[in-house]
Amino acid sequence: MPRWASVLPLWLGAAAVVAGCGSPVDTSGVTQVQMSSYQALPPPYGSAQAVLTSAGSLATFRKAMASDGIGLSTTSTSSNGCTGGIEYTIVLIRSGGKAPTKLDAYDCGGQITGNITGNVSGFLDYANTLLVGTLTASG
Repeated sequence: MPRWASVLPLWLGAAAVVAGCGSPVDTSGVTQVQMSSYQALPPPYGSAQAVLTSAGSLATFRKAMASDGIGLSTTSTSSNGCTGGIEYTIVLIRSGGKAPTKLDAYDCGGQITGNITGNVSGFLDYANTLLVGTLTASG
């Protein structure tokens, strides 16, 4: 077997990891973070929201994003027909009139899709500790 053939799987694996990373989310100048979730199926149904504005909560949010390697993908993945699950929206509002950054994730059937890269599952676990909502037993 040629020598290059033995390292080819390593190069292909590294390329796949780099391709899936997305670009890091710039958190500089963030003055507010708006988070929401919506669960359609299965019961309980409901939504939850959180707004972060204090210096401490924003610093903790930035630290969570960095530790989970949260990035923004140039293309959004879709759920391929999954029904139910939880939809998450996170909007980063910046000072100076800079455009907000919108992160979307859909956690359904053990698969997370959307435009967020990194340890999305871990990051959503953190987000869930902040979200306060109203759940109902019927739709």
